[in-house]
Amino acid sequence: MADDPTLPNTLRPGVRNRSVTEGDVPDALRRRYYVDGRGGAGLGFYVDAMVKAPAFRDRGRQLVAARSNPNALRDMTAIAQHRGWSIIVARGSPGFRREAWLAGRTVGIEVHGYRPTERDVQELDRRTAARERPAQRSGRQTTGREAVHYAPGDAVAEPGVRSRLGVVGAVVRARVPDPQAQERILAGARSRIAQWLERGASFEPLPTPARSAIVEAGRDRGRQR
Repeated sequence: MADDPTLPNTLRPGVRNRSVTEGDVPDALRRRYYVDGRGGAGLGFYVDAMVKAPAFRDRGRQLVAARSNPNALRDMTAIAQHRGWSIIVARGSPGFRREAWLAGRTVGIEVHGYRPTERDVQELDRRTAARERPAQRSGRQTTGREAVHYAPGDAVAEPGVRSRLGVVGAVVRARVPDPQAQERILAGARSRIAQWLERGASFEPLPTPARSAIVEAGRDRGRQR
């Protein structure tokens, strides 16, 4: 379902006496985004220092997004949960309201403003099951030459993105001897992924065998040079 740019996409609390303080967000989420108050009412949350449009805006009584980005809605829902909004009201395009319903129901928040279809319910079951899987589903942490270092406010430090950047880091370090060139390449990769995330892309963690095969192929090419 395409977004309608003429509709304001908003989440607001459906219960009284809950926090509506602008900027009242989980610490981990604040570290993930770049935040400032320019460009419109409320605080803008940006996935990267270079992007011009925020993933969403925090106006205290409302959380507002331009698009139905699943990543943004997941984090908007985390803010609602942090503020004690046990019921949220979604307004806007059909795509936004559907994703808001999925994001909210996945974490146990009641969502008004969208009537789910049978397939939506099936999708919710899948997301809930994925959320409940053991933490090891994300795979082992990268170490040694595969490690990619993240700044405290890095917007792309998520499991699926980490596994891909870990592979990129290992291959780059195997094939590019200059540390400064390595960092330029990795910075470019992080920026591109942040832009993809802003557009709604999502990344599942790479299986360990696939990561190992890609890394070894990159090292082999590096040795042949």
